[in-house]
Amino acid sequence: MIRQFSTSILTPGPDESAFPSDLLSKKTLATSERTIGLCQDLLIPVTNFHNEDKGFMVLPGDVFDLPIRKDIIHRVVRWQLAKRQQGTHSTKTISEVSGTGKKPWKQKGTGRARHGSLRGPQFRGGATMHGPKPRSHAFKVNKKVRRLGLKIALSARAAEGKLLVLEDLEVPTHKTKNIVNYYNQMENTKKLLLVDGGPIDEKLKLSTQNLHYVNILPSIGLNVYSILLHDTLVMSRAAVNRIVERMRTPINR
Repeated sequence: MIRQFSTSILTPGPDESAFPSDLLSKKTLATSERTIGLCQDLLIPVTNFHNEDKGFMVLPGDVFDLPIRKDIIHRVVRWQLAKRQQGTHSTKTISEVSGTGKKPWKQKGTGRARHGSLRGPQFRGGATMHGPKPRSHAFKVNKKVRRLGLKIALSARAAEGKLLVLEDLEVPTHKTKNIVNYYNQMENTKKLLLVDGGPIDEKLKLSTQNLHYVNILPSIGLNVYSILLHDTLVMSRAAVNRIVERMRTPINR
């Protein structure tokens, strides 16, 4: 004989005498008017591109409900922008400038300043002293700080109500109108970032490549700067699971 058990959480309502006090749940549930940054689990609806109801999903509080710290965001964004600089700027030193190495005039007797080469920095077409040379602009930021920055960026979008979760990012065809129709249904949205769990679907890629206000990223490429660059973040259910797994993976030392 197989017995089926079901569990439910009882929370205090307007009439608390209807339930015994020892059966009421002591767990704090996040409401619409909640305090941000208490690491509470968030329950948000899941839809698709046609706005069809696909159930709900719980966003872990340790990833999507952290206190907002602008200093951490600032450090991570500066690290990202500095790391992506090419650093290919270069100037020529006196040994690299094209020109003769002959002494322009004799040392004494001309009344002019003494010189040994016309390739010096004081001459037209000469060398540049202390100029930039190719180098890396990157600096170190600890992995803990980088991971915390991504959590804070996700928490900020969740607190603003600009984090949406879809069942998947599959589109029926590669037509651009599929994404345009979904974008037009949004309010107060200027730039949209779509994040999928695995490799980007070819139809989705073709349907968004002509839209300058819609960008796509796989979950492994999600970063702080891209989140801040777009005012609305749309993630698939698989992408949320991948991000949570990524954030909870121990840091190798």
